[in-house]
Amino acid sequence: MAAFHIPEHVHESSGPHGGTVLLDARTGQWYAMNGTARALWSEWRESGDFDTGVRTVAARFPPALGERVRTDAGQLAETLLRRGLVSAEPSSDGSERCPRPVRRAGRGFSAAPRRNRSGATAALVVALCLLRLPFGVTVRVVAALTSRCPRPATHAQAEQALAAVRRVSRRYPGRVACLELSLAATVRLALAGLGAQWCLGSADDPYRFHAWIEAGGRPVTSPSEGELSGFRKVLTV
Repeated sequence: MAAFHIPEHVHESSGPHGGTVLLDARTGQWYAMNGTARALWSEWRESGDFDTGVRTVAARFPPALGERVRTDAGQLAETLLRRGLVSAEPSSDGSERCPRPVRRAGRGFSAAPRRNRSGATAALVVALCLLRLPFGVTVRVVAALTSRCPRPATHAQAEQALAAVRRVSRRYPGRVACLELSLAATVRLALAGLGAQWCLGSADDPYRFHAWIEAGGRPVTSPSEGELSGFRKVLTV
């Protein structure tokens, strides 16, 4: 038997339709699992044991399908292990439990237009450079930046920062979407000594992935993004 462990860099969110998405915080890679894979994942997370999880899930199906579940479980486990989403070690009794994933949470902002534009430009450059690094390094740098901010940003200040980086991004010839904009806004606030939360999340039917910032306990979005009610936070920095 093998004891399964979920590393701290794996973040999980389950949807109402029965699926689950995983985020590898080292790489920024998303993974989607169907209902059966979710059931196996949940059992492995709770018991920390491969065989126990497979038996529990297989018992929910008719005997004729039980062997198919075992085969699929082996393939799923192999994929999770290969991609570093679980680790395994031999266990004589299978009693060791698997730790749950750890989710990290994450002066007035007013300037003349030129200074604000310069700050937004610098923040966008920093964000684009950070996103060229391994994603786990990016997360750690952002966490270090925001942890040093003496004051939390208000919702209005965060809106101003997002609008500023969105304006300067129009001159950048490459890709600038929600991931780049939200990170740049977070960096812009940090440069002013203001902290905000950088959030990555998912929505279902179909699977969609999004990044945004939160300040004052509320998400900060542009009019074109609309509401984020369908998205669940998977990682908060």
